[in-house]
Amino acid sequence: MTLNFWRMCIANLLLYLSVYMLFPLFPFFMERQAGISMEQAGGVFLLFAAAMFAVGPFHAYLVDAYKRKHIYLYSMFIMLAAVWGYAFADSYTQYLLLALLQGACFGLATTAGITVAIDITTSARRSAGNMVYAWMGRLGMLVGAMLGIWLYKIDGFRMVIYLSVAVGLLSMWFVSRVYVAFRAPMGMALCNADRFLLPRAWLPAVNMLLITFVPGLLLPLMFTGCYWTLAALTVWILITVPCIRMFVKLSHHCQRGTANTTCHLAMEAGLLIGAATACQLMDKVQIYRIGLVAAVLAVLFFILLTYPYYKRKRVR
Repeated sequence: MTLNFWRMCIANLLLYLSVYMLFPLFPFFMERQAGISMEQAGGVFLLFAAAMFAVGPFHAYLVDAYKRKHIYLYSMFIMLAAVWGYAFADSYTQYLLLALLQGACFGLATTAGITVAIDITTSARRSAGNMVYAWMGRLGMLVGAMLGIWLYKIDGFRMVIYLSVAVGLLSMWFVSRVYVAFRAPMGMALCNADRFLLPRAWLPAVNMLLITFVPGLLLPLMFTGCYWTLAALTVWILITVPCIRMFVKLSHHCQRGTANTTCHLAMEAGLLIGAATACQLMDKVQIYRIGLVAAVLAVLFFILLTYPYYKRKRVR
């Protein structure tokens, strides 16, 4: 692994840290600052997830037509502008628009980062590189969620926003220091599933969505001191590497980036849907019951459907 690769790993950790500092706080802050109900706050998470998927079909064209590192940097800059805007938003519509912009730019930045990390890694090490890069992002997610809550209780939400922006700028600095060799454009179509979704991995993707639904369901409870959330997030981090390995082994030649992106999108979608569901319930007993049922279903889904499918379809 080269110095440039580790720079990208640190940038990925900081990117997730920047975003997940805010997630556990959104419902409570919006309720206090703008009088937005918890049920409405759930819509912010859903719109964020929808925006991530909406930009996916255009990613292959963008990273083919423009410098991949620049896609990351420009997306990050716009995303951080949206984060800064949360400090001044005072209506539900404004929060939705900012979430839409943040989600779209987060989707572009993460997929561009995956592409750059693979491009700067030798072919023989790319599968391992995928796993290390993804794991660093999940670690940033856990640290970011804990740091955001701790800082909020000390100095309020605006300080969390300012630190989130500062961490994001630091991520941009690390990426700006990465050298990416020139690659001639291949003439990608404007809308393309390449580097976005891997059709062969649809079943593991559904399973991954169900798995990450559980920590997402518990995420808003972190604000109330729920330690089960930390346990669920820690388990998620521990299973990240074997999950990425499964997706990569289902991919054909030159599809490792697409496999990683598919796993990433499924994970994020599950977590955000879980957070939105928790906002609709906001009852600990109900949330725990639904989380337990979802966890059991996810395990059964893996044993009965995903693993047999993986054994039949793996190509590596």
